[in-house]
Amino acid sequence: MKNFCVKNLLVIGRATFCMVFTLLAIFTGAIIAEGMEYVDIAGNDGKIRRFSRLVMGTDHLCQAGWVDEKQPEPCSEQVYEVLNEAARLGINLFDTAPIYVGDVEKILGEWRANIAGRIADGGFLERPSLNPDRKIYVLSKGGFPFDLFWLKELPGGCHSGKTIGELKKREIIASNAAGWRSRNWPLKDVPPGTYLSRLYCEKALMIERISAELTHTRANLKGDIDIYLMHRDDGDAVGFAPVQRAQTPVARILEAVSAPEISSRVKIIGWSNWKTPRVNESLRLAERNKKLVRPMINSPYFSLFEMSGRTIHALGVQAVHRDMMDHEFQKGIKIMPYSPLGGFSILDKPAPAWENAKSSAYKKYSADDPYWQNVYPAIFTPENEARWYRAVKFLDHFNKKHRSSYTIDQLLNAYVLAHPRTDMLAIGAVTAGQVRRTVKALEMSKMLSRRDLEFLYSGKIKPCAEAHKL
Repeated sequence: MKNFCVKNLLVIGRATFCMVFTLLAIFTGAIIAEGMEYVDIAGNDGKIRRFSRLVMGTDHLCQAGWVDEKQPEPCSEQVYEVLNEAARLGINLFDTAPIYVGDVEKILGEWRANIAGRIADGGFLERPSLNPDRKIYVLSKGGFPFDLFWLKELPGGCHSGKTIGELKKREIIASNAAGWRSRNWPLKDVPPGTYLSRLYCEKALMIERISAELTHTRANLKGDIDIYLMHRDDGDAVGFAPVQRAQTPVARILEAVSAPEISSRVKIIGWSNWKTPRVNESLRLAERNKKLVRPMINSPYFSLFEMSGRTIHALGVQAVHRDMMDHEFQKGIKIMPYSPLGGFSILDKPAPAWENAKSSAYKKYSADDPYWQNVYPAIFTPENEARWYRAVKFLDHFNKKHRSSYTIDQLLNAYVLAHPRTDMLAIGAVTAGQVRRTVKALEMSKMLSRRDLEFLYSGKIKPCAEAHKL
């Protein structure tokens, strides 16, 4: 009888413990789901920094006509309001660049200098558990190709002979152009999307070119650059079409960014719009040679909408659903996708409906707008149209099932966040309300199964046994 009681007590004890553990797990999960998540990344100095999974993009924060055609350029105070809300909700990494619209890199630097003290004391944050480092980190970019459409001249320096030949063939540059290493050459009738790489050169010149960009960005930001990405790999384009030529070896680029002139001035180095074989090669090189800086982040395009043969900008590189479901894809580097669907979506013009967005995009495409000349053919495809309508139906069913009220932009963000290889996500919210909605997408992403992701992408629902193996 005594043994029987002891056994019963043990069973009851185990059951009680399991119940308490489960409740604690559910409670803890709910807290995590409602707030920001963080990713640990080691810097060149060996120090671990905790970056928010959502990275606040600033490309369109200062852009007139982005929300609608009559929208004026937001003033600094309006931009600060959006940045403040992102920081209040625990976003601590802000993505910018010297080429972004409205001199936003400089505005971000001014804002960071003003907000740093309020972040450090923690009282500004929505909850004390947010932003554990109590820092505002900034990600900026260098290695931009020369944009000949805006320059209207070929800058002196090292350039590909094949690209010069293409410019001569199209009569963009004079047929007798020579000695371009030591002089600038005037250009005429340069089509949008015509770029010359800053990374096509010997190491010394590459260091010089990147260092000049770095000096300009550090002045704009009034302080540290925490993450510095080479934005686009070595490559040239004429009228958005890539020039077929040999690329600068990965080893040379990695050696250049590992030089003290660059690596000592930033905390973390990474890539943006690099193809997988070259990303993987850079990791192997850094593993073999400890004198080289290890790249820690790669930022490709990735969203529910795959790009067609035309990318949303010249020399853009995308990851696709199959890649991002594979735990081995670009293993060893953090992946931070970007897309035109993050936060404030291209589909919000003038309302979140495919036909409205397509009509608005086509109008700008027909008017030869350089941005929409790429985005329209890249995104508005029959395959993506099917994905849009599938997402709308899925969202309706999902909200009824969970008694929730998620929005389509939250679903599009949650889709990306739920993929196994998405470490972080660059978002493009342009209002405080959009920031709040996007943060809630983290919560929704945990509710999406792999079968849901497969269905949203392809429309196929795999049998449970197969889905379990995904």
